[in-house]
Amino acid sequence: MSVRTLVNSFRYALEGLAHALATQRNMRIHFIAAFAVIVLCVFVRVSISEIMSVLFAISLVICLELVNTAVEHVVDHLTKERHPAAKIAKDVAAAAVFIAAANALVEAYLVFYDKFTPVHWRSLNTLLNPPYLGVILVGLLCLIVGVSSYALRMRHTKKENDARHEG
Repeated sequence: MSVRTLVNSFRYALEGLAHALATQRNMRIHFIAAFAVIVLCVFVRVSISEIMSVLFAISLVICLELVNTAVEHVVDHLTKERHPAAKIAKDVAAAAVFIAAANALVEAYLVFYDKFTPVHWRSLNTLLNPPYLGVILVGLLCLIVGVSSYALRMRHTKKENDARHEG
């Protein structure tokens, strides 16, 4: 690979990122949030492993938002009318971003919780064997149960619709 080809590939990647920032509101929101979290990391004592974890979470959200944008553009290019497969492709790509963003929020909470909690609350939380972890786990459990039940309901409805169309 020549240097020129390598430079062009970086240029194309930056053009893609610039396009996503210019056209996608959610990408701008993710970048503002990422900037705020990185600034917060500078002013708050965080360990190297916490910084690495935060940067990974930020990168994951931004990468998946880029993939989501690409999927949306390809689907919109391939079909102008509404199609169930197009909806599924867009919804699944958006779900990937949603899960990564939820992960980033949990990560930020876990990293910054002790930094902003008053000392007397921290000792209470230690006594309660950290309650925030329980809240997170219960929240994740509710999310998993909710999404699973919704998916099962959709599957059941689809089978009923398919049976009606066959009969």
